[in-house]
Amino acid sequence: MEQLYIWIGDINTIPGLGREIIGLICVTVAATCGAIVGLERESRDKPAGLRTLILICLGSTIFTLVSLYLATQKQMADPARLASQIIPGIGFLGAGAIIRARGTVVGLTTGATIWAVAAVGVTIGAGYVVAGVVFTLLILSVLTLAQRMEWIITGRCVHHETTVVYSANHGKTWPRLQTILDNYRVPASRVTHGPLDEGEKTLRTLLCTVHRDHRTILRDLADLPEVLSIDVDQNA
Repeated sequence: MEQLYIWIGDINTIPGLGREIIGLICVTVAATCGAIVGLERESRDKPAGLRTLILICLGSTIFTLVSLYLATQKQMADPARLASQIIPGIGFLGAGAIIRARGTVVGLTTGATIWAVAAVGVTIGAGYVVAGVVFTLLILSVLTLAQRMEWIITGRCVHHETTVVYSANHGKTWPRLQTILDNYRVPASRVTHGPLDEGEKTLRTLLCTVHRDHRTILRDLADLPEVLSIDVDQNA
C-alpha cells in the first residue's frame, strides 16, 4: 500500500527510477492524456483535435522535464524558468483558436481546452503522473457533461431543410457559399444544389435553427449580395 502512495505522488521521489524511465513514463502518459481529450474534440469536429492536443500535452511535458533536468545539472536558480514560458505560448495558440465575427465569439471552449491540456502536460512533466490523469478525466467530464446540460436546457439540435436561391455570377458565388458552409462545418453529404433558372441556382441543406450559435449561418448567407432568398422549412 505504501508503494502505491508513492506512485500517486511525485514519481521523481521513487527510489530506483532513473531519469530515462521517468521521462518515458511522463511522455507516454502525456500522449495518452492528450489523445483522450483530442478524441472527444475530434468526434465533435472541432479545430483542436487529436493531433493538436497530443502535441500540446507532449510539448508541455517535454518542456517541463527539460526545465527540471537542466536545473538539476546546471544548478539553475529557478528550475521553472523554462517551463514558465509555456503559459504565454499556449495563450498564443488559444487566442488563435478564438474567432469573433459579427458580434459572435466562436472557439472559446477550444481555447480553454488547449489551455487546460497544457496544464495537464506541465503537471505530468513535474512528476505528478496520476494527478495529470485525474485532471484529464475531469476535463473530459466537463466537455461531455456540459453539452448534455446544454441539451437539457435548450434541447438537442433540430435540423430543418433550408433552400438558398442565389445568382451564379459566372460561378463566382458558389466558392463563397462553400466557404461559409465550411466555416460552420456543414457536411458535404447534407448539401445538394442545382440549376433553377438562367443565371440562378439553388442550394439545399439541413441547418439547426434551435441554437443561437448555429442560426448565425443564416445571417452570413443573407449578407451575400448574390443570395436572392432563403427559405427554412419549419415543418420538415
